[in-house]
Amino acid sequence: MQQGRSLLKLFDLLFDQAPLMVDGFDKEGRCILWNQECVRVFGWSAEEIKAHPHPLALFYPEEEQYKDVLEGIASADGEMFREWYPSTRDGKQLTTMWANIPLPSGDMLCIGHDLTELRRAENQQRLAASVFASSYAGIIITDADNRICDVNPAFTRLTGYARAEVIGQSPLMLDSGSHSRSHYTRIWRHLIKHGGWRGELWGRRRNGEIYPQHLSMSLVRDARGQVLNCTIIFSDITELKRHENELKYQATHDALTRLPNRQYFSQHLERALDRARRHNGLLAVCYLDLDGFKPINDRFGHAAGDDVLVAITRRLQGVIRDSDLLARLGGDEFAVLLGDLHDHGECLQAIQRMQQTLTQPIAIGQCLTCITVSIGITLYPQDNANADTLLRHADQAMYRAKNSGKNRYQLFDPSLGLPERRHQQRVEAALANDELTLHYQPSIDLASGDLLGLEALLRWPQPPHGLVMPVDILPMMQDPQLVSSLGEWVIERVLRQLRQWQQLGISPRVSFNISLQHLSQPDFSERLEGILARYPELSPTRLELEFHCKDTAEDVTALANSLAHCRTLGLSVAMDNFGTGHSSLAQLLELPVDTLKIDRCFIKGLLSDERDVVVVEGVMQIARRLGLTVVAEGAESPAHCRRLQQLGCYRAQGYGIAAPMPAERALQWMQQYQSPG
Repeated sequence: MQQGRSLLKLFDLLFDQAPLMVDGFDKEGRCILWNQECVRVFGWSAEEIKAHPHPLALFYPEEEQYKDVLEGIASADGEMFREWYPSTRDGKQLTTMWANIPLPSGDMLCIGHDLTELRRAENQQRLAASVFASSYAGIIITDADNRICDVNPAFTRLTGYARAEVIGQSPLMLDSGSHSRSHYTRIWRHLIKHGGWRGELWGRRRNGEIYPQHLSMSLVRDARGQVLNCTIIFSDITELKRHENELKYQATHDALTRLPNRQYFSQHLERALDRARRHNGLLAVCYLDLDGFKPINDRFGHAAGDDVLVAITRRLQGVIRDSDLLARLGGDEFAVLLGDLHDHGECLQAIQRMQQTLTQPIAIGQCLTCITVSIGITLYPQDNANADTLLRHADQAMYRAKNSGKNRYQLFDPSLGLPERRHQQRVEAALANDELTLHYQPSIDLASGDLLGLEALLRWPQPPHGLVMPVDILPMMQDPQLVSSLGEWVIERVLRQLRQWQQLGISPRVSFNISLQHLSQPDFSERLEGILARYPELSPTRLELEFHCKDTAEDVTALANSLAHCRTLGLSVAMDNFGTGHSSLAQLLELPVDTLKIDRCFIKGLLSDERDVVVVEGVMQIARRLGLTVVAEGAESPAHCRRLQQLGCYRAQGYGIAAPMPAERALQWMQQYQSPG
């Protein structure tokens, strides 16, 4: 008897510690056996399961599933191993294999095994096999000896090699010959050290074609760290490279003429300068501007102008050397880099060839037109400057050629640029030391007396000489970055002053001037938007941007886009000094303008010159037809103000109303002006 009880205890221990799940149920379905493996897998203790009246319902909570299990256990093949899908205590569904063995007593002994991880691994293998077979990228698998043991169908599509042709071969059979052995050695060392490598290589197809590929390699190691396999995944990036090259080309070339643009020219000039410094070389930077090109656009249209620019390009390409570089800088401006020159005479011969070829008539439809060119030249190493400065010096020399009568060339003299450089340095110092200031001049409605706004005017106090005006500050400034910095300083100061006045309960409209050089920069409107964002309490509708019509660019489309963006921000736009410089009726139709400011030279003569009266009346009539506001500048006396009212011009500014004044006095003026009496 004692021996029998010992045997039963041994069986209990055996079942309880068995690595398989072992449980038992009596005829009523109650659990009578629940070993440790069942506890580990399902999460319920033996006491919890044995106390439950229907424990199978815990494992199979869905009624339909529960019925299937009961029918399966009672069926004739219930003793055979079958897959079941019970749930654990935390709701996780398992994949298990069970055999249900009926005992003579009517009870049931169940032996099971958890197959969840095995099935997951099998599914992952199926998924991996599916990815391997259907992947658009080519896949190579090599063994520990770096021999190809498998490839996928995409490999054959990309390389042209059948699977049977490459099995047992080294992946180097696909070598294009474009890379050195040392390059592959470096890749292999990186692969061994880091377990993977990715990058771009040149591959070779079965037909000998060389193509770019993006390639990724990963090592598969065993538990001891020994390499078992290497997986190589690659794709053909020919189209990607072509698109990338197209984008690079577009970024560095002019769309119309297909010439290099300013960015490309500057980069090439940098490299040419490096070579010239190393080899004591001589080179020339030439800045070309076509004379009389704008009338072609005005008369024949922009399409005809584009045809002329293409024709000019072809002619210039025909007279420069293959080693020289021709670029289009924008509009009708070109640059030529003449490198490896033997002497100055060789440069001048090249310039003369350019002039001669451009003087030949150009056909525009049924008409012939002639184009001349003004050329500025600077020579290195006589002008020992950096690339950007050399181009700017050539530009300055070109302007001297234009001012001297056009259709000629002008050599840059470094000594002639000294005053400009000194002036620029002084302006830079003044800006850095906060020496500049703004004065404000009111404009009013002559009929009602209402204050319309203030114009912010740049001033540079220089005791004891007094105030330096913008006309003496801006013309000599050639550095676009300095021009931008000065313009942004003005905008920032205007906004700061507006905020101070608003805090005092006064919110006038304020206009400020922006130079064309600043306004034409591609990021002007975005930078303006950033400055405005720093003053969220101010409404942009209180601001007006003014530009001088004498500065208007030939690239009117770019200028119009920039002004239009400013208007979307809430600003209004005024064309200043209308009637002078390059202003024209065509510009009024092309540019998004809200206000015309009649130049003071016409207002000054209203009392004595009937021709000025005719001009003012004409501007007023045009403005009314176009829905524009007109402001008369230079109303220097009460008599001028009365004459303007007689002509129907009621908006004016000038010394007859108030002189420009510092912000403190402008505040006092507004407070007094708004006061009764």
